[in-house]
Amino acid sequence: MKLRHVIQNGIRSFSTGRIVFSRFRSATTPTLKEIGLLLPSTNAAPFEAGQIFIHRTFAYKGVVVCSFPCRLHEKRSQQNSENFSEKHLTTRDFYQVLIHRHDWSHMGFPVDITSYLVDAPMENKRHGQKMLTLINGMDCVSHEDIIPFTPAGGVNFDHDLFDHIFNAAHDGSGLYNVAMKPELVERYTNSNRSWLGPRDVYRERTENIEVTVMTFYLGANMVGGQQQHMWRYVIRIENKKPEQGVILRERTLKVYSLNNMNQMHGHGVVGKQPELNAATPAFQFSSTLELKHTKGGHMWGRFKMERENGVLFDVHIPTIVFESTEEINETPIAAPDAA
Repeated sequence: MKLRHVIQNGIRSFSTGRIVFSRFRSATTPTLKEIGLLLPSTNAAPFEAGQIFIHRTFAYKGVVVCSFPCRLHEKRSQQNSENFSEKHLTTRDFYQVLIHRHDWSHMGFPVDITSYLVDAPMENKRHGQKMLTLINGMDCVSHEDIIPFTPAGGVNFDHDLFDHIFNAAHDGSGLYNVAMKPELVERYTNSNRSWLGPRDVYRERTENIEVTVMTFYLGANMVGGQQQHMWRYVIRIENKKPEQGVILRERTLKVYSLNNMNQMHGHGVVGKQPELNAATPAFQFSSTLELKHTKGGHMWGRFKMERENGVLFDVHIPTIVFESTEEINETPIAAPDAA
């Protein structure tokens, strides 16, 4: 099946059928361009490094870098049911991916949600201090997020790390195959790279608003002369009935660690009050957390949402556990000499 992708700022949805209908923030007639062939999706095995795909929710074009099996803690809330707070634990495949630069402006979330720790300059290194480094255009996605396809007419994938990590070859039929460079395969399949692989994923739905939280252990760092353990978490909020739009007005997060309780409250998230509607059904953001101990950390909270009629309601953020005793590999994801 041929896959057509809409090339225009403001894309929020797409179709993979014979007829393509896409919603835009403007009324301008969309420009259609054939970009490749759809591949059959499968739940049986993880996608390989180099697989090009379209994100099912955020509609960006991405490429798989590496995969990780991860525990998914899911709380399925069903009103008027005796299983109102039933919890499920499964193992799912999650992927670190690169995002095509052209899609950064309309993918619906900040471009710098991925971070990791690296050694500080020599003058600070002796104190054990490390620096938090950001990677633009990188995301962690679930197996269900991926719609795989094979590019046609050239890869044309724009990301600073793409050529460092992948080889792209023409197969003689107008399609391109993308594969990780052989010398990098072991580096990206190293199970100790915990800043790449999510430790746990938590998911809970309240009144058709689904909240998913992914946690990543970044390692130990010296902060103000004291050792701290740093975590990164990514929170994704998705409106499962986007025709009934809502606005995220407030957030409240509580962090508990060894008899200490801290509360964070503010308007919106990352300086925004995102609207979750048919044009932008989901939003995600990332933050970091420093804890003195590797065990005993918990976080939970709520988002206050507003419906189109002005009614306010609370959406639960699932209870998240921050625990790790593992050493991690802090090698940068793409060294300049990787090409």
